[in-house]
Amino acid sequence: MQIQYSLEQLLAFQYVAEDLSFKKAAERLHLTPTALSHRIKKLELALELKLFERRTRKIILTAEGEFLLKHVQAGFVQIQQAIDHLQAHKQRLFTITTIPTYATEWLIPYLPDLQRLYPEVMFRVHASYDVVNMHTGQYDLAIRYGMGGYQDLRSSLLAKDEYIAVCHPFLLKEPVKWDAVPLIHFSWGDEYCPKRINWQKWYQQQDLHIDSSQRQVFYNEEGHAIRAVLAGQGVALLSKVAVAHYLKNGSLVQVSPLGLEALDYYFVSLLNVDKLTLDIEAWCREKLLKTLDR
Repeated sequence: MQIQYSLEQLLAFQYVAEDLSFKKAAERLHLTPTALSHRIKKLELALELKLFERRTRKIILTAEGEFLLKHVQAGFVQIQQAIDHLQAHKQRLFTITTIPTYATEWLIPYLPDLQRLYPEVMFRVHASYDVVNMHTGQYDLAIRYGMGGYQDLRSSLLAKDEYIAVCHPFLLKEPVKWDAVPLIHFSWGDEYCPKRINWQKWYQQQDLHIDSSQRQVFYNEEGHAIRAVLAGQGVALLSKVAVAHYLKNGSLVQVSPLGLEALDYYFVSLLNVDKLTLDIEAWCREKLLKTLDR
């Protein structure tokens, strides 16, 4: 069946019928009275019915108009109820941007828990070391490694961090010989971490020296260094936050109490933060701090 009338025409009819005034209805619809009158005329022509009787100083509904008004009002109520229902049950997209290590070691393993808590939310994880523009609206929450104090943004501390020497437990069957142990290197690069975090600095603080004959492997991605140390390939300087759950479950052990000062993990969001963002921050902080307080 081909429909010859539009929702705009029916809404115009409803407003005129409720107010019994073209002028008042036109103001509600932000139309001129002439444009509104033309819209009603097109509806009457499409229906082949007279909906109003136009008298000298007023208009009244015809019997057909009264019948139609009752059903048009009910129809618009049903449409609004359907839209309200869909809006209430649609999934919200929530995007978290963070550095690759945090995404791999924390967000991905625990994301199913977060999804169970918020089934109405569809999560997207964006992993990159690059600085992102939070004002574009593409990201709801950033978890960054830095010093805080981000301009025109809200930031709060997630966790303080340090870099510690870790290895697979079987490498500690005998005391570590620091002039012979295989070293796994990981370097952020100065553009990401202005604090110098490397084995040379760690050895100097212990008044030790790296022997030229020591086996060494260099990685530019912390996740690769974590995989290497889990495979028992040597000792690595890694973020305590990144490897916290491996230390807790015994997959890795801390070789020395000495750590190197590093940057810290911060939540970053727009200033007008909403409740969902605050709740997700609280969830992330609780998960992480429980593991760090092992």
